[in-house]
Amino acid sequence: MASLLMLRLCLLSVTLTATGLQPSVHPLMFASFGDRVILPCGVPAITSCSSVNWIRSQNVTEVVKSGQVTGPFVPRFDLLHDCSLQIHHLKHNDAQLYFCESGALSSSVDLRILQITEKLAPEAGTLQLDCFLNSIQGYNACKDRGMNITWTTGDYTPLKGDRFTYKHHSECFSKLIISKKLTDHHRKWRCQLSQNGTVKANASYTTTVKDGLEEVFAVVGESVSFPCGDTSSLGVGSRVKWGMGSQTLMGDMSPDEEQTKAFHVTTDSSLTIIKVSPVHAGEYQCSVSTGHPLNKFRLHTLDVTSESSSGGENITLTCVLTCSTECEEDFELTWTGGGSKSTQSSLIRTNNTLIRSLFVPSLSMASNELVCSVHREGELMASKIWQATNNLQTPVWLVLSLGLSLVLVCISAAGLYTYIKRKQNKDAENELTSIGMTHVYEGIEEDSYEEQHPRRNPRKEAATTTDSFYDLLQAVN
Repeated sequence: MASLLMLRLCLLSVTLTATGLQPSVHPLMFASFGDRVILPCGVPAITSCSSVNWIRSQNVTEVVKSGQVTGPFVPRFDLLHDCSLQIHHLKHNDAQLYFCESGALSSSVDLRILQITEKLAPEAGTLQLDCFLNSIQGYNACKDRGMNITWTTGDYTPLKGDRFTYKHHSECFSKLIISKKLTDHHRKWRCQLSQNGTVKANASYTTTVKDGLEEVFAVVGESVSFPCGDTSSLGVGSRVKWGMGSQTLMGDMSPDEEQTKAFHVTTDSSLTIIKVSPVHAGEYQCSVSTGHPLNKFRLHTLDVTSESSSGGENITLTCVLTCSTECEEDFELTWTGGGSKSTQSSLIRTNNTLIRSLFVPSLSMASNELVCSVHREGELMASKIWQATNNLQTPVWLVLSLGLSLVLVCISAAGLYTYIKRKQNKDAENELTSIGMTHVYEGIEEDSYEEQHPRRNPRKEAATTTDSFYDLLQAVN
């Protein structure tokens, strides 16, 4: 069976070249480890993918047969609706030649994977990384196809500085030689492959340096965590301890209360600084109680302070990088978002700090966010944002707060006045009601008295009155 497939593969290559459907050099496709890639089937006018077979060159293996992915390649391989072959989570042995056939017609694709390797024995004091297009057969030189390899930092910033040297052996092979520093430990580097100005693939590599330390930049007020490393192989009775310089933070000695508030060790032995401040800048080391060192870190802190003018419209922002011991020459502080009228001071180096100020004459002309960033060899390491909007709105909110308090006081006073007034009215009504009821009671008593003591005869009363009036007249006469 294998011999038949090999014969088919040879016939495919000969037929493609002879018929002119495929040049003698197979078209290249580029990808990176772990990526997803789609290989197009170049056979024209396919009526149904059920007639399509995909074959790859290693051991002349059928990946797709009669439109179905064969067992060993499920589920990483898929046949798409246009008969293209999709490969997930690329591995090294996927980088080889692929053929798509349907009936008597065929097409081919040469898949290469961009890869970085480190030379194990470079020149003294250097690190050497090689970036190249690799295949299952190893590196094969490629002719000029408008390809180019460039090197960048971990955040895709082009490398700059005298300690980087490049050597290009071909369009698809490049060497990066680095003058080694202790802080290159656990640092990420990238290479990018471009074709005709378009990035086609990129690969990354993290270097390790013996006795090196990892450089960390943290923003004041936030938290930062340092992993201790692999502690799974610790012996019986061995303990992990953390130190800052010559001071023990966590481990054999019991930390004091202030250290407990500032630092925390997790279950995986990582050290966490709960709220970073400039005093935390320094070198940290995780080690075993026997004295064997594990990971080392160098912490730098970034902070922003502000100072307003008397009117509150003008403001000066000061960005301060506090370094562990000494700030490197390749550290840089920059401000963004200040507007066209803002001005930056020159970079000031004093003791173990870098300082750059930003004067903003009109906050209304600045953007909502003013950002101070620290770069190392051009690579962004940390940023702190100062919110201009919040500070502009503070007086407004203060006025609103005072106004709201005044309104609440007025409402409370009005409510109290209304309550007292209503109480007075109610008391007055109760008093009137009491008086009215007294009159009624007195009227009832009078009626009862009259019933018990009937009135005298009116005529008799009238005669008496007349007699009295006559007597009065007699006295006057």
